[in-house]
Amino acid sequence: MRLAWLLSCAVGVAPAAWADPVTYAQAIERAAGGSPTVEAQKAALASARQAVRPAGQLPDPQLTLGIVNLPVSGADRFRLDRDEMTMASIGIMQDVPSDALRRAREGAAQAEVRVSETFVGIARLEARLAAANAWIDLYFAQLKLAALKALENDANSLDRTLVAAVGAGGSSSDQALAAKLAIARLQDRIASAQADAAMARAELERWIGPIGADGVGPSAPLFEVDPAALRAHIERHVELIGSAADVERAKAALEMARAAREPDWSWSLMYGRRDPDFGDMVSIELKFSLPLFQSDRQAPMIDARQAGVRQAGFARDAVLREHLAMLESKLAEYAGLQQRIVRLRDVVAPLAAKREEIALAGQAAGTGSLETVFAMRLEAREVELDRLELERQLLRTGAYLTLEYGEGAQ
Repeated sequence: MRLAWLLSCAVGVAPAAWADPVTYAQAIERAAGGSPTVEAQKAALASARQAVRPAGQLPDPQLTLGIVNLPVSGADRFRLDRDEMTMASIGIMQDVPSDALRRAREGAAQAEVRVSETFVGIARLEARLAAANAWIDLYFAQLKLAALKALENDANSLDRTLVAAVGAGGSSSDQALAAKLAIARLQDRIASAQADAAMARAELERWIGPIGADGVGPSAPLFEVDPAALRAHIERHVELIGSAADVERAKAALEMARAAREPDWSWSLMYGRRDPDFGDMVSIELKFSLPLFQSDRQAPMIDARQAGVRQAGFARDAVLREHLAMLESKLAEYAGLQQRIVRLRDVVAPLAAKREEIALAGQAAGTGSLETVFAMRLEAREVELDRLELERQLLRTGAYLTLEYGEGAQ
């Protein structure tokens, strides 16, 4: 939606003077690339990627040192050189998990990488949405301030005219007091708008860093909202990709449980140093695990992991339904806001402008009063402020639809 017609309706409203404002596109880009929450998830992703290679490796070998067959009683107790079976030994041991288990561990690590990638995408999406909303809020707060200050100028002009009229006996003091009351109320609204602008600026700087004194602008973004394209693109939403990664992680855990049915083994090699009279010795040993009781050990874990896969699948279906409902709700909200804006622009605003024109003509002809002119002008400006608020809501909804479900959502 174009906003030029909003400002053209405001008599005496001048556009804000931005020397180098932050544009909407710049704010979105800075939020996606430099937000601390995004950087934190990127660090987590780097950590997950580094864990993939070690996951499929053999465990570290073990060094063994010992004394074998040392007498502890008799005349040769604690002697290393009197018995032919006594020796000091050194050896190495290596556990060898099954190939299935190592592949399953590597698959689980790769699944964690995909989950971490979706967390980065979610963090980036949240940062872009938050920055978009803050940018839009600040942009319209600036427009609202300009409109309110222009109306305050009108009120001050009326107040000066009424004060002069009261002094000349052409108006009542009650009318002058009413003008001052209107000015005070306008000043309250200006203060509120300034606070809204400050809060929006603080929120925007939270996501993109300092923006300087130039504010945001110079114009609002244009969103092309195509309901059919958004519906077709919903499967690529980052949270749905994350749900698919959760399914992969659950399947990887299932493969690890299944791999536990395969036997592991280990080997060891030991060299024994004895008294020279007896000669040294070498020992070789192999060990194998025996998963003999699978019905009581491995099978229940496999069943549990299969249930986890089903749970992850149903969770993904729930996320898909949630986003389908959210998309349709936002599309309906967007269409409703468009209709309201068209009605304000084509029906309400012309009627308000016509009433102001009639009041001006009456005042010029001497049949109306300045108070009536100001009241009609205030009514026309209220219509403009209503339009600004509707445009703000429309742009926020457009930003949500575009960032959440558009082609650039990733």
